[in-house]
Order: sequence, then structure tokens, then C-alpha cells
Amino acid sequence: MRFEHFGIDPAKHGEFKEAMLKAAHAAVEEYPVLLGSVRATLGESSPPHALAAFYCYAMLAFVGSDGEQQEALPNIQQHHCELLHALVLHLSAKEWGEAPLTPDTMETLFETIPKLSNTFFMQRILDGEDKSGNDEELTILSLQERVRMHTHGVRNWGYFEQVVQTSQELYSDLDEDMRSHYGFSATDLIETLLALRSEFEDRLNAHMELRRKILRGNTATELAEQYYKLLPDIVGNAEEMLAKLPSDLSREQMAAILMSYLDLRLLDIGLFTTESTAKITGKQKEIVAAILDSLSFEPGALAEFKPEYLFLDNPVWERPVIFLSGQYFFPMPQIAFSHIHRIMERFAEEVGSKVSLENRRAEFLEQQLEALFRNALPDADIYPAVKWKKDGQQFETDLIAVIDRVVVIAEAKSNRLTPSGLRGAPERVKRHVCDIVVKPSLQSKRLEEVIAAARDGDKEARTILAGIGIDAQKADCVIRLSVSLYDLSVLSSSEKELKKIGWVPEDHDLAPSILISNLQCVADILDNPLLFLHYLKERSYFQKIHNLMGDELDFLGIYLESAFNISALSGENLIVTEMSAAVDKYYEAITLGEQRQKPKMNLRPLFRRIISHLTKVKPQGWTLMGFHLLACAAPDKQRAIERNLLKLRKSVKRNYRDPKHKSALVIKPPEARKATVIFYLFPKALRHKHREIMEQLAAETLTSGNTKECVVFSRCTDDWWRQALESTLLARRP
Repeated sequence: MRFEHFGIDPAKHGEFKEAMLKAAHAAVEEYPVLLGSVRATLGESSPPHALAAFYCYAMLAFVGSDGEQQEALPNIQQHHCELLHALVLHLSAKEWGEAPLTPDTMETLFETIPKLSNTFFMQRILDGEDKSGNDEELTILSLQERVRMHTHGVRNWGYFEQVVQTSQELYSDLDEDMRSHYGFSATDLIETLLALRSEFEDRLNAHMELRRKILRGNTATELAEQYYKLLPDIVGNAEEMLAKLPSDLSREQMAAILMSYLDLRLLDIGLFTTESTAKITGKQKEIVAAILDSLSFEPGALAEFKPEYLFLDNPVWERPVIFLSGQYFFPMPQIAFSHIHRIMERFAEEVGSKVSLENRRAEFLEQQLEALFRNALPDADIYPAVKWKKDGQQFETDLIAVIDRVVVIAEAKSNRLTPSGLRGAPERVKRHVCDIVVKPSLQSKRLEEVIAAARDGDKEARTILAGIGIDAQKADCVIRLSVSLYDLSVLSSSEKELKKIGWVPEDHDLAPSILISNLQCVADILDNPLLFLHYLKERSYFQKIHNLMGDELDFLGIYLESAFNISALSGENLIVTEMSAAVDKYYEAITLGEQRQKPKMNLRPLFRRIISHLTKVKPQGWTLMGFHLLACAAPDKQRAIERNLLKLRKSVKRNYRDPKHKSALVIKPPEARKATVIFYLFPKALRHKHREIMEQLAAETLTSGNTKECVVFSRCTDDWWRQALESTLLARRP
């Protein structure tokens, strides 16, 4: 893992700002020109054909022989496709062009649509130009911008299998209400979308395989012959085609011509009828017709919708199908799963089940949270939906997990982060943020304070904990987190900004908010309870000391590489949006039915062996011992520790008879909050007194400096290769 610094010289901030504003003004002035260019293109060439090709090439990825996935057009993202999709619906069918699709048409769209999308961002730079004095106003603007960028760019709230399973389990409760109102159930809808996605992919794969076979030819003539041979429905033959083309046509020129012809067939991949859909899904025609109608727009349906609003609220997110003269054009069925929550919210509101859906979401999230912790921490005592009273007031904690000396307090929050909730007056924005991020954090902090009071001898606090099942004297470490059904990391990672404007108390540590599907991935990848707990413990501190740009799985990628031992970068703005690559590839391989090794923690062999031993043997305090070990050194330092221990082993074997011989390696982490870690080596001849020496080392460490806690790992020099650990000692200053 390597970090690179970049930024603007403070002395040039004024110059940079001026340049940005100049670029923003230029981009905004170009907006009508760009929009006009897109409209003109769609008014000449067939919009459905153009949209089919745009979606296909933008979302297409190839898996190479090395198993790595490569995007066909990495600069074109799903939100660009959805923008073009909406612009197509701005025009009525009478305004649609009829000319065949050409490479020039697609080149214009591939170049123009990203620029058009960028003008929305540039407009907001200008919106913030006059807001220069009020900290709260500027911070709100910054938060809104983060949410806009997140809403704009982030589409998948889980890996595909997770999304499908969650959707099926969560929305099945709407089945009866939707069946009575629409004639189809939520389960029918999800199963139909899943079947159409599968059929679409089969068709697209068959098309790409056909293209590959046609392009095998070595000459222009061979390409033409392959084209007509493999497409018997095409009128004419290779000889007639070649006769109309220049005789000196190169293979590459012929390939380009044939690829443009083949692109005209991309529309057919996304076309479905009620009959074909009924056959694909095995459902009645009336049911699939009702489903497709409920997801469809007709041409011109968005004629009155302002294009600048498409950035945060694109209607095609809820209706991703276009009805075309008796057929349904679904340019990319998978996008329905990206926006399934919005789609189902619309249905629930229309059938009058909005409140029951909100209740179901809360219940579902709590069930998922409990199941996750029972699987991740099989030896823990799990207490769901814990009710307790303090000062006569009733409180409820969604989940408590107690294992060894650790207490995990988790609050489940099923509220959705809405762009509309982050627009408007500061007080409205404040209420929205506080409801979904701050309140659950304050709630978990309240119980943590009860635990701290009980440890200090408070009788009421001890009574409260006794009723819950927590031994305060064993609760050495409290881990707090908020778990959500929607991705709120964009706000919980803004802790410094929220404190700056007083929305979060200055002395409050904001609990990290983690999307349940992401937390499931964390538990799956970190399938050792000690690693899972350590991630949750350090996750809160990680967001506290860094200004982060990335999502939870990027943070997981950082953890796999460093165990969050990157304190030297404290206070930096960290952009870590590529760090989830190994995790992404692992789950993408599962989706493709391929075998790929699960990403592993970057630990040196000695550290890995000790973690494994602690997890297996579980001595008293094993969780804290593991935490201290993982926090003491990044992988490069772990290598140095291993080398120095080998040197120390030789020294101990030679000099152990000397009462003053050196026998310990002491690791003092740079952060004061972290414990000192000591490796003590002894020969068999001194085994009878090695525990006594460990206690002496711990006592000397705790009395000689600012260290509040230390852990000592002992190892016998004569049993070096047989076992990495003989005894452990955890010590804390009173």
C-alpha cells in the first residue's frame, strides 16, 4: 500500500479558485450547447438504438485470461447511461430520429454526456461562490455536495447476490397488498426482474460471442463471408457487399463497418414482449404485463422534467423500461436492482403500505444484525432489543454482544438518506442528519457511559448492567457502531465538519455508521472473531482522525493492508476509493461462478500464528491481547520485529546464564492510546521462572513511562519452531 500526496500550494489557492470559477462559468455557459447537441443527435439517429449501444458499451466488462475484469469504457458510468436514458424520454416519438446508428453518433454521445453531467457539478461551484462567511452554511453546502456526489456516482449498495437476497426477504411482506392493488406481488416483481436480467445477459453474451467469431477473419473478404454465414437472416451475400465497397478496403476498415452493423442488433437484446417475458419467467401474461407497465415510461413522458434535476432525482430510477409500440425496451435490467429501494417505496406508497414497510425495514435490519453477530462471534453472549431504565426513563439498545472483555453496542437505523432532506434551510438539514446519524450514536454512547459509571462503583449503573447481563468489571473495551439499511458512511465520515458547526457535541465520539450489506462483507472477509472485533474497534478512531473519501469496503481494504496502522497520516484528507479492489474482485468472481481465494489480512507469519493461538485457546483477556498486538505495528514493522526476535533468540541462547542478559523486545507504538507490546524470550533452563520475569517486565513498563497498559508474550528459544507462544500476560496500571 502506497500513499501519494497531492494538492494545491496554499500560496496559489487564490489562483486555483479563480481558475476553477472560470472553468465553472465556461462549463455552465456550454450547458445549453451540450444539451442541444444531444437533442440534435437523438433527433437524427434512432434514440432506442443509441441508448442500447450506450448502455451496452458503458456497462460491458471483459474478464481476461488472468481473471482480471476490465471495463470496455471506464470513463462512462451508470449515471451517464441513466442521464441519456432520461434525455431520450424528453423527446416524443415524433421527435426521434430514424437514421441508422453510426460510429460518429456514438462518439458524439460518449464525448458529450459526461461533459453534460459535469456541468451540474460546475453549477454548484458557482452556487457556493457567494457563501464565504458563514461556517454553518459552508459546511451544510459541503455535506450536500458529498451527498450529491454519492447519490450521483454510487449505484450498488451491495454485491448482486446480497441485493437480490435482501430484496426478496425484505419486500415479501408487501406481497398481498401489491397483489390486491396491481395484480402482482413484490415477489413476482423481483423474480421477473431477476429472470429478465439473466435473459439479457445470455443474449448479450451470445451477441458478443457472435461478434468475436465474425471478427476472426484475417482479410476483409473473410470477415464479410463470416458475417453472412453466421447471420443467415441478413439479406444479400458477401459478394454483393464487397462489390459495393472499395477494392482496397483493409481488414480493419471492414471490421469497423461490420461492428457498426452489429451494433444495430443491440436494441433487440433489450426488447421484451409480454409473451416472451411470460415464457422466460413462467408467469401468466397478465402478471408480467402489469409488472412491465408499472416500470415503463412512454416516449415524451419526461418532456416537462427539467434536465438539471436529473442529477439527484432521475425518474428512470423508478421506471427503467421504455414502452415501444407493443414491446418493452429494457436497456439494462440490472439497474432496477440498483434502485430497488426507490422502486419498492413508490409501490408501497401507492398501495398505502408506507408505514408498514418502514416497520418491516426496522424489524428486518434488527434481524439481520442479530444473525450477523451470532455468526461472526459464535462464542459471544448476544442480547437483542435490550430494554433498560435510567433516572426513570426507558431506553432500548438494539443489540449487545459480550465476548471476553469486550462489549459491542450496536444500534440499527433503517431511515433512508434522502437528497430532499438535505436541501433547504439549515434547521431542516440539521434535523435530517441528527435523526439518522447523530441520535443512534448518542444512544449507544449513553449505555457506554452507564458501563463506565458501573466500573467506577455507581450502584444504579451496576443494577442496570446486572439486569442486562453485563459484568462491568469485565467490560474493559466498549465498541459502538450504528448499522443501517442504507449507506450513511458519507455522513458518519464527516465527523469533523459536524462538530465544527455544533451538530455533534465536541466531546462525543461519533459511532461509525455501516451499511448492513457492507458489514456482512466485513464479517465474511475477517472471518476470525479477533480480526472482526479489532476492525470495529479501530474503525471509529479511523474516521475520527482522517477526513475520508471512500466507502466501507475501501476502509476494509485499508484495514487488510495495515490494520489501520497509518497514524502518520493523521489529519490528512484521504481518498481511498480504489482500496476495495481485492474485495470487489473476490465477490465479482463469486457472481461469475469462479473460484477465487478470499482476500487475507496482511500479517507476518509470527503475528498470524499468535492471533490464531489466541482465538483458539482464548485465555482471559485474549481479545485485548489480540487488539494490542494488531495495533502495535504495520506489516513493514512486523517484518522488522521478526528479524529482531531472531537476533534476540541467538543472544538469549548464548548469554542466558548472565543475570543481566537482554531477553525482551519492547514495541512502543507512536500513539499514546496504544499499549506497549513486549516479546520475552527464555530458554528451557529458565522456564521455571519465566512467569515471574514477565510480571517484572510488565511492572517496569507501567511504572517507567506514560503507558497505561501492556501485554507480554513469552516464547521459548528451544521450542521456537514448534510454538510461537508459551504464555501471555495482560497488565494495566490501576
